[in-house]
Amino acid sequence: MKVVERSAKRQKQSRKNSTEEIYEIQAEFCKGLAHPKRILILNLLKHGELSVSQLVKMTGIPQANLSQHLGFLRQQGVLTARRAGMNIYYSIADKRIIEACDLIREIINERIRRTHSLLK
Repeated sequence: MKVVERSAKRQKQSRKNSTEEIYEIQAEFCKGLAHPKRILILNLLKHGELSVSQLVKMTGIPQANLSQHLGFLRQQGVLTARRAGMNIYYSIADKRIIEACDLIREIINERIRRTHSLLK
């Protein structure tokens, strides 16, 4: 095999590996968002920054459990946090995440409407 052909083959394999790696990262990212409590948290934060105590009141999730969800979302890069005195405030890191969640919800609502109309 010629050197040029081997080089082209390696480049093709490298692109395939990086594409597969992106898919794996995307799957892990989506898996992290695939929890009803985390979606609730994101939905509340789309209106702006909230403290942990505000989120506890709004969600009814015990603080220890909420902190685990917030930590996971922060680790995934979905949320950012800032400390002000004794309070920690969370916000959405990238508003496109909310746009993606809203789009998925629209698709689900449309599917539900179609199913209901078929049942009538």
